[in-house]
Amino acid sequence: MSPNLKCPRTRLYIKQAFISGADIFLDEKQTHYLANVLRQQAGNSLVVFNGEDGEWIAKIAFLNKKRVTLILQKQLRSQKNAPDLWLLAAPLRSGKTETVIEQATELGISRFIPVSTQFTVASRINQERLVSVAIEASEQCERMDIPCIESMTSFQDLIARWNPDRTIIYGDESGAGKQPDELFPHLTNGKYAMLIGPEGGFSSSELELLRKAKYALGMCMGPRIMRAPTAAIAAITLIQSRFGDWDNKPAFRNIEN
Repeated sequence: MSPNLKCPRTRLYIKQAFISGADIFLDEKQTHYLANVLRQQAGNSLVVFNGEDGEWIAKIAFLNKKRVTLILQKQLRSQKNAPDLWLLAAPLRSGKTETVIEQATELGISRFIPVSTQFTVASRINQERLVSVAIEASEQCERMDIPCIESMTSFQDLIARWNPDRTIIYGDESGAGKQPDELFPHLTNGKYAMLIGPEGGFSSSELELLRKAKYALGMCMGPRIMRAPTAAIAAITLIQSRFGDWDNKPAFRNIEN
């Protein structure tokens, strides 16, 4: 996009196929957001994306408190997905899992699998809420896809069903894992998943299973024992900076108020 092209500030994820000139009908939540929260008006423009057809400028053709119709006008960017990096992590209490999803989405993960371990405290997740958090974070950070949020699985099932074509890099707070500078040079740009345990860490039996798995590699993350949310974000950052898309630049553009 030309750096001089101004774009609307409002950006929405819409679950519809995009065809130039086609009408787009918003759902009830998005209608309320545009009409009652942002107080948009017919004739205003916004940016939309659907995870498949790139990013578009759309004009509000009709708006009232119950219905909003958009018309697609012009594609701004062709579709580009985030790197194929997964996060596997034990769910946390007090909304901390939502914070991890928000930040992990901004950092560019493609999939999140909540894993119930021996020391996991949270017994369930609100998958629908986590999907909403991922969508909102994607809208804000200008990525053009939404990370997949899976249902919770047990640690044992995760290991038993794991496809060995994807390497698991797990945070090993026992000190037995390799330092990133020692580990990364031996890895290629393949498929990776980052596994972070709960606040209490992995149990001895879980660590034993991981160490026996040929596709799993332990990583030492420094001398300090991090809280689980911090460890998750630190691990994503380390892997993303080495094997992700951080060599690319953001799509700078002027923003209309």
